[in-house]
Amino acid sequence: MSEPEADNGSWNVSLIAWGHPSDPATFSGYAQHLAAALRQQGRLRREFSVKLLRVTDLLGGALKLGLRTPRLQVSRRWMFSESGSSALARRLQRHIRATGDRGPFLQIGTLVGLDPSYGQHFVLTDMTIAQAHRAARFGFAGFAPRELAQAMRVQQRIFQQAAHIFALSQWARQSIVEDYGISESAVTVVYAGANLEIAGQLGQPRQPRQILFVGFDWQRKGGPLLLDAFALVRREFPDATLRIVGCSPPVHGVAGVYVEGRLDRRDPAQYQRLANCYLRASCFCLPTLFDPFPNAILEAASVGLPTVAIDNGSRREAVLDGQTGLLARQPTAESIAAALIELLRDPQRCAAMGAAARARAQQIFTWDRVVQRIGQVIAAGHSAPAQPAPTAAPLAALAGGSGSGF
Repeated sequence: MSEPEADNGSWNVSLIAWGHPSDPATFSGYAQHLAAALRQQGRLRREFSVKLLRVTDLLGGALKLGLRTPRLQVSRRWMFSESGSSALARRLQRHIRATGDRGPFLQIGTLVGLDPSYGQHFVLTDMTIAQAHRAARFGFAGFAPRELAQAMRVQQRIFQQAAHIFALSQWARQSIVEDYGISESAVTVVYAGANLEIAGQLGQPRQPRQILFVGFDWQRKGGPLLLDAFALVRREFPDATLRIVGCSPPVHGVAGVYVEGRLDRRDPAQYQRLANCYLRASCFCLPTLFDPFPNAILEAASVGLPTVAIDNGSRREAVLDGQTGLLARQPTAESIAAALIELLRDPQRCAAMGAAARARAQQIFTWDRVVQRIGQVIAAGHSAPAQPAPTAAPLAALAGGSGSGF
């Protein structure tokens, strides 16, 4: 059932993000597509980047050498420290002051707070530091207890000072409420829209038993696990194929595996290659071990592909098990292979699930719907900061001890 249309009145926002909001690389493309939808509806005033670094930040430990690539990266310890977050906030506010802009502002991420004199400040996030630390992902695994406690205090203060909080999923919302003691009424789930627009090309014949994987990070997105699962699928269906898009893992010579590599969506020819991959596959598989709210699943749904994923995090919100795809109960090759085989064995059921996924994506996962959900809150005039819930556990208790209890 689709959401009712709402008259959100006259409102607009300026976007804030780590990097220019309209840059495709900012916030995994979410910021770019949200900015475009806001702009199209006449809701976007200005865009601000909070990535305002100074040479003097080097002395404060702001930069570090990356482990995977030999280049300087901004340290998360510095970004989420009291001094780092405060420095970024001061610089952003100077920039805003110079433009004469005033709220409401919508920050994509939770890096800085804003002085109330600048107007309403809303924040949007796909996950919390607590969730990232529990999963030992996104650079938070090595945080010492004191560092983790400080980072969570910074994020909690930003939550508390916000006029309202938007979460990409119920999974993220639950952590904001339970791990940070924020009132449930202060957090609204807005989801995301699919970052792919090829609806006009639907209806092409699909390749039987072709599995599609799309992701830049082969390891974190569960690529090795999928490869092991695919070997089991091939025992059942020797004609099954796996097409990999977004990365180039060392799989040369593996029967049935085809690697497209990384495709630049800004290039029309490469965008069409990506579109063809979605249009010709039978099903989509993303067995990611930790992912806040992967847009590739929404893209697959938007073109009528059922998804096989692992039942973790926000996956139950993106995939309705048994209706728009199948969720593997265990993060094992055997469990993933069983789900893939179940889908590929019954082409009619596979197609029906894909149709259901597309219908649901049209109702829920569009950028117009995201803007509508955000607008309902902003237009309602939510100006009271997100106060802690009365029964919330102290944050110090959450970040205390060895840090292994997340």
